[in-house]
Amino acid sequence: MDLKILYLLHRMIAFGSRNRSLLSLLSVLVGVIAIDILFHRLFVVSAFTLEQSRLQYPNFLDTLDIGFAPEVWLSLIALTLGTLVIAISVAAQTIPKIAELYMRDWVSLAYIWFLMIGGSHALVIKFYQDTESLRSSSIVLNLYIFLPVSILIAFPYIFYVLKSIQPITVIRKIVETHLANIHKLRWSSVGRLLNNHAYREECQWRLLESLNQLGNLLEYLTFKEPKAQAIQNISLLIQTYITTKPDINPEFFKVGQTVCSDISFKTLIDQFQDLEQSKTFYEQKCFRLLGNIYVHLLNDFEFDLASLCASEMSNIGLTAIEIEDDQLLEVIIVRFNTMFRFALKHGVKHNEARNLYNLAFHYRAFIEHLITHHRIHHSWQSFYYLRIYGNEAYSYGQTSPAMYFIVDVVAAEMKKILMLIHQQHWSEEIQQQLLGEMLLVDRPPEIETDSLMQPHLNNGVRTLQICLALFYLKEQKYGFVDCIITDILDDIEVLGKKAFRQRIKKTCDRLRASQPKFWEDTDRGNANLYYTPDQDHIKPFLVLLDKRLA
Repeated sequence: MDLKILYLLHRMIAFGSRNRSLLSLLSVLVGVIAIDILFHRLFVVSAFTLEQSRLQYPNFLDTLDIGFAPEVWLSLIALTLGTLVIAISVAAQTIPKIAELYMRDWVSLAYIWFLMIGGSHALVIKFYQDTESLRSSSIVLNLYIFLPVSILIAFPYIFYVLKSIQPITVIRKIVETHLANIHKLRWSSVGRLLNNHAYREECQWRLLESLNQLGNLLEYLTFKEPKAQAIQNISLLIQTYITTKPDINPEFFKVGQTVCSDISFKTLIDQFQDLEQSKTFYEQKCFRLLGNIYVHLLNDFEFDLASLCASEMSNIGLTAIEIEDDQLLEVIIVRFNTMFRFALKHGVKHNEARNLYNLAFHYRAFIEHLITHHRIHHSWQSFYYLRIYGNEAYSYGQTSPAMYFIVDVVAAEMKKILMLIHQQHWSEEIQQQLLGEMLLVDRPPEIETDSLMQPHLNNGVRTLQICLALFYLKEQKYGFVDCIITDILDDIEVLGKKAFRQRIKKTCDRLRASQPKFWEDTDRGNANLYYTPDQDHIKPFLVLLDKRLA
């Protein structure tokens, strides 16, 4: 089919979609007229039966009175519309653009127009009641079919409206429409239409507009359940989109006026070309929404929902790894780093470690996905960034003591990553270099060069490094153990040999007594960061350490 004809058909369908109220009015009006004509014909065909009814009930048709019907219809219309207006007005205070959604709801439009036309039908019948042109079939149809049906449907419809204005229902409706729009991009006819600039802009606008609706909902909502659903659905939309992306016409990814004018891209004027080349404007939009949501949740101290944002980012990363989208992986790493920056800023300001504690876990989960899929470059890159943020947390420790715990958390996550890398049989050269990164986690250059600041020895990091050394001893990787011991011996310059030996003894005693579970609960359960199952190798470790001290 010619592209112009396809576009013309699309414009006709789009016109009907934009004018749903008019279309539903015409549809209901035609339906009522058709039913009236059909019912009249059936009424005439059944004349013999009706005549026999009149023998038994001679005044049946003569006594039909339509006079009260318009008032009943008017009351029904007032009840329904009043409930609808009040419900939507109340909902609009917490759910933006809810009125627009209901202006496009076919059920609501059809029922309201049916009430209006049914009432008008009764008025017309009353006007012709005393004339010969009045059809008895119309009176029976209105009084005994249309009116009872409308009354019976009224209360279910009110309950339908009340259920539909629930935030969860609104979110589900937006997401279902959005998913349908994503899947349409795979259609061959839509693929051809995407070569048309106007149609492409319209498709981009529909996707960005519904994402903005979800973002606005998250700003207004107060209950956690719909917020969590919205966050998870944004993640679902991204994962659905990136799996669909290979089947979409490349013309769709061109950055036009719709993308440039979107609120999320107002400050990216010099990056539009990169967005177009990388074909990531949609993903960037979603990630910016998640980033804004994350900051908002941090400021509201909603730790669990903030952690959910990081968790969904990790899930998106896994999907990107599975479809081998390297460009998207780069974007996800940048977004994780941005979230770490937000959480670090919030944690330092409020001396609050909880968000960083949760975020480090999800960042490590993402890196583990990279490792198990043997993505060496991205794993190394992410591991390096994790160490950088551990250094920054350490540098803030003197003004915000909670950050020292975050350094321990980062070191614990790096330890788990190094253990996984060893189990994945990566080359010893790479393992050696990554181990070197972990040994730098409590040595930010800012502190080393600032003579005004007192040196701080993070015993938690040393404990975790010793745990890693015990693991390497079990695996008989003595070169890695030696690297860790060399780093630990640097503490002698600050403590002196005697104090150093006392601290090492105390740390080893702590490891011997440590249990897998901590006696308090956290967002991540009660696993003990400082537990090691390799306690049997503490004595050989001390022997190696003593040899280096001698």
